[in-house]
Amino acid sequence: MSTVAGSGRSLAAETRSAAAEAVREALNPLGISKPAFGLIFASPRHDLAVALAAAEKEAPGAAFFGCSTAGEITERGLTRGSVAALVVASDEIAVALSTASAVKADPGAAARMLCAGFGNAAKAASGWGLAMSTTVLLVDGLNGAGETLVTEVLKGTGSFQQVVGGAAGDDGAFQATYVGGRGRAAKDSAAALHAFSKKAWGVGVDHGLQPTTARMRVTRATHNVVHQLDGRPAFEVYKEYAASRGVALTPANAGPFLIANELGVYMFNGLKKARAPLSVGADGSLTCAAEIPEGAHVSILDGEPTQMVAAARRAAEEAHRNLGGGRAAAVVLFDCVCRGMILNGGFGKEIEAVRSVFPSVPVAGLLTYGEIARFKGQLEGWHNTTAVVTAIPA
Repeated sequence: MSTVAGSGRSLAAETRSAAAEAVREALNPLGISKPAFGLIFASPRHDLAVALAAAEKEAPGAAFFGCSTAGEITERGLTRGSVAALVVASDEIAVALSTASAVKADPGAAARMLCAGFGNAAKAASGWGLAMSTTVLLVDGLNGAGETLVTEVLKGTGSFQQVVGGAAGDDGAFQATYVGGRGRAAKDSAAALHAFSKKAWGVGVDHGLQPTTARMRVTRATHNVVHQLDGRPAFEVYKEYAASRGVALTPANAGPFLIANELGVYMFNGLKKARAPLSVGADGSLTCAAEIPEGAHVSILDGEPTQMVAAARRAAEEAHRNLGGGRAAAVVLFDCVCRGMILNGGFGKEIEAVRSVFPSVPVAGLLTYGEIARFKGQLEGWHNTTAVVTAIPA
């Protein structure tokens, strides 16, 4: 059997029906093969816990986990208001699924919960000849703890562990996001699927963004809150930049503009990270999706649609190379919500770019509030405005 997979989606209004329909569609290519695990990506219009429970009923014994989204992806395109599913069966992959809560208050404790069974699972898998491992990590998209959680998870798995995933969304409302597994879901939560396999999973990442301002220094910051840029309130800098582009920015209407014009953080003289501002404080500060250290140098970024589509293809090509010459059974796409905003109705071109590298392969994914990709040659684990392509080997 090796590994086989299928994807499905449903626009049914009722959550239980939508999840069941999506999973049944995903099960079709598996035939009589018993599913090992599955991913559920659900619009915030749906109850994620109900969707997960419905998925488990359709595929008993499979380890299902998932999150709310800012858009649901399959090879058929991008939808909103739907449930998307990926189901995988394999005799060459063993999995261990864990969940954690209260991530914001103590990311370290949450990571320890997520990795509690990793050592024993890895030892058992090694005895079965499953020497490769990848962690698929989903986390709340609004608590600002995602980057720290990735770092802490790597302490629990070992620093050379390959980690991929994303931060949950809520259709751009930025009010509440949900993550869950085993029929349960909650805010401020995380889920980790540790997958042990005979073959390497392929991962690729790219963004295609370019700086559109001169470098600025973060002169005051606290964790993921940027108070000042070059000694000025951070939002004042954005207002001035927006005005130069014909946009009258206010705290009330700033959300979409901030997401589409993120901060790029320089490291070792090169642009290394994109960080999404999520909200404006009363003092003109910007709360970002992940930490930007005080003293860092940053620029405001922008993405041109053709460059972003090309970046998605490059990410897919990198994932294909990292399969080590093998075939893919499925592709999981973690793609930033701001890319969806910039590409708008043209987002299908990004999916097509990925499929041009992986034709006839089921695809599932979501628009996220942050992307996770930590693998050989990629030291940064947390990303924004980025396409992360994960290829599960056949």
